[in-house]
Amino acid sequence: RAGQNLANPSGLILAAVMMLVHIDQPDVATLVHNAWLRTIEDGIHTYDIYVEGVSKEKVGTREFTDAVIARLGKVPEQLKVVNYTSSPQHTSYAPIASTPTDEQKDLVGVDVFLDWHSGTPDQLGEAFKRVGSNGLELTMITNRGAKVWPGGMPETFTTDHWRCRFLARNRDEAVSHSQIIKLLQRIDEAGFDFIKIENLYNFNGKASYSAGQGE
Repeated sequence: RAGQNLANPSGLILAAVMMLVHIDQPDVATLVHNAWLRTIEDGIHTYDIYVEGVSKEKVGTREFTDAVIARLGKVPEQLKVVNYTSSPQHTSYAPIASTPTDEQKDLVGVDVFLDWHSGTPDQLGEAFKRVGSNGLELTMITNRGAKVWPGGMPETFTTDHWRCRFLARNRDEAVSHSQIIKLLQRIDEAGFDFIKIENLYNFNGKASYSAGQGE
């Protein structure tokens, strides 16, 4: 009904009334709400609530709004008169103090994201197997959330955005930042364009990163 001068503006008007109460203008809210009630009571209705024999005039959005404005200062004679006295009192809550906990945080790997469009997932996997070393090994490549290496389906549609997951060769050992920096240097030297990385952590021995498909 947009742009047809048919929509009932009552929802917008009453939302404005609630806003006026909230910003502590109860007198204005009372004025508008009672004018709206008087308009409804006088049978000035938009098409969605118009009833033949009950309503007195079918009007559009603009005409209904004009009718409400014309009745500012009036109150309904049959419907219950509204009287807002003040904005509602907001309950104050004491801040909840958080208690820090001692957790074991271990860096265990890194996801390296590539912009690459020069071959197949298997070709990328073989190239990255040669890049990974220094205690890190390539364990998985995904594209659009689907695992494409190792054991990917050749018919899987891929884009130029790849995630390559490197984990510690010894899963019980933590990884250092220097290992990741050296890995990125080797990736750069191999001619690959990495666009971002996400470090992978365990907390208290449990993985805090999302497992890949099939992991």
